[in-house]
Amino acid sequence: MIGALLGSLEVMTVVVLWLFLRREGRRRRVLHQHGWYQILAGFGLLTLAFLLRGVGCVGRSPWGWLGVELVEVAGFLEPVVLLGGTLLLAYGLVRWLPTITSLEDVESFAEVLVASYARLASSNLKLQEESDRVRAVPESANDAILALDGRGQITYWNRGAWRTFGFEEGEVIGQPVTKLIPDRVERSTGEETDGTLIPFVGCSDGATMEMAGRRKNGEEFPLEISVGSWTAFGDRHYAAVIRDISARKGGEKQSVRIQQSRVAISTLLQVALEPISLEDQVRRALEVILSVPWLRILSKGSIFLYDSEEKLLLLAAQRGFPDHLLKTCARLPLGHCLCGRAALEREVVFASHLDHRHDVTFPGISAHGHYCIPILFQGNVLGVINTYVVDGHQRNEEEEAFLVSMANTLAGLIERKRGEERLRHLAHHDVLTGLPNRQLFREILVKHIARSRRDRGCLALLFLDLDRFKGINDSLGHEVGDLLLQEVSQRIKSCLRESDLVARLGGDEFTVVLPDISGQGDAALVCRKIIEKVQLPFQLRGNQCNIGVSIGVALFPDHGPDSEALLKGADEAMYRVKRGGRNGYHFAGGEAVVSVGGA
Repeated sequence: MIGALLGSLEVMTVVVLWLFLRREGRRRRVLHQHGWYQILAGFGLLTLAFLLRGVGCVGRSPWGWLGVELVEVAGFLEPVVLLGGTLLLAYGLVRWLPTITSLEDVESFAEVLVASYARLASSNLKLQEESDRVRAVPESANDAILALDGRGQITYWNRGAWRTFGFEEGEVIGQPVTKLIPDRVERSTGEETDGTLIPFVGCSDGATMEMAGRRKNGEEFPLEISVGSWTAFGDRHYAAVIRDISARKGGEKQSVRIQQSRVAISTLLQVALEPISLEDQVRRALEVILSVPWLRILSKGSIFLYDSEEKLLLLAAQRGFPDHLLKTCARLPLGHCLCGRAALEREVVFASHLDHRHDVTFPGISAHGHYCIPILFQGNVLGVINTYVVDGHQRNEEEEAFLVSMANTLAGLIERKRGEERLRHLAHHDVLTGLPNRQLFREILVKHIARSRRDRGCLALLFLDLDRFKGINDSLGHEVGDLLLQEVSQRIKSCLRESDLVARLGGDEFTVVLPDISGQGDAALVCRKIIEKVQLPFQLRGNQCNIGVSIGVALFPDHGPDSEALLKGADEAMYRVKRGGRNGYHFAGGEAVVSVGGA
């Protein structure tokens, strides 16, 4: 820039001298005769050549888009002007040198000439250094920096743009900017010139916006772009700074997934605290798993619970199963189909499509895949989570890890619920026989009485006491006595309906509740069946044991309005049987004891 200013001053000096000499005819003739016109004209042309070189330097700078046409003209005129100026200067010197009368004049002229060229060379060097510094700034940037002309064609491309998009400079210079943008992106905000769209010129200077970009390999990625514009020689130009925000967007999506996963696990833990049955908790758990937004699974699935006694997977919850699958998948053996394999192998089973492992198929089955996650607790299988994915779905480590964490959480829920049920069972059932104990018996009896009172029905309470049990227990030992009590409980249960209740109060005392009977005749029939069953011989560890049973019966509402009155009446009736010969039954308030056989 300094060289350009100095050159301009010298050109102005030449012009002033020329205007001055036009008025001074004599001086003009002298100068013309001595070659000064040619010297000044040659010197002016050389100055112009340096100016044209300066324009060329600017054209090679990163801001060279300021005037492409001017750069081309300067590059063409520079050698022509330089040659013309040199010839004129030489011709003027040839005419002027004979008129020099002293060596001092030659030295003075040489000094002036050398100083002028030195000044021009220094200015040109400073201009080149400034150009290099300016160019180094965008080239060292990590972001993509590019410039566009008014037609949307790329005129500048830095190294950051190459790293971002993958295109070399030669592949994009002169190409439309739409080459960097996916075809699906709406370009309605751009200007259209010669059929070329500029998708982001609608963004105001200095503002930023987000959009999708396209790399050389066709990969799409999110980017953030800041646009600036200016006008040069009547044409509009644009500069854009582009940043790849894939990592930031990926982090945002990851944060959303983590938050949604935490909400799902938290919801599952809250389900575990609700006072509902295990079956209801499992159904709620399936709904939670299938509703996680970021999981790429279908809104269809199931949860199986493992029955360790039957060695089967039992369908506990499902969504989207047709009727035939409800029957087919109700009970699955270990190793059968993908769910059975997951339970048997205790590992995640994944299928991207229907394959030979799908043992459960049917005509018209739609293409799909599976994640089958075993529900494990301390190495023991408790069940399987079965989710569906679209056909061709690729196995995803993040999805699988989340489903495994949900299975582990569900395993804790199942084990906790089963532990509660075991404790509740122990609190309400006899440890030896598994029958309801005295506490549960009283609770159920009260409920049955309330129902009979509401429906105006009849209910029978039987109080049972084994005959000659103490002698067997003392002579053969408690282990045989325990086995005998277990066998007796099973025989009594075999004489009852599913709606009837048998409980062990303690020792060799049992009670039976018969709801919804027609009257005394139904109760007498059950008493006879129990007595006949119990008096049959028992074979226990090589010993034959023979016992009987004494039964007292109380009816509601005939023998009492509540549980206490019925228990008292049945107990007294049982002792009447004991005193009357045993192995029979007696109704509260009755006259005679009814004996059944002999034992």
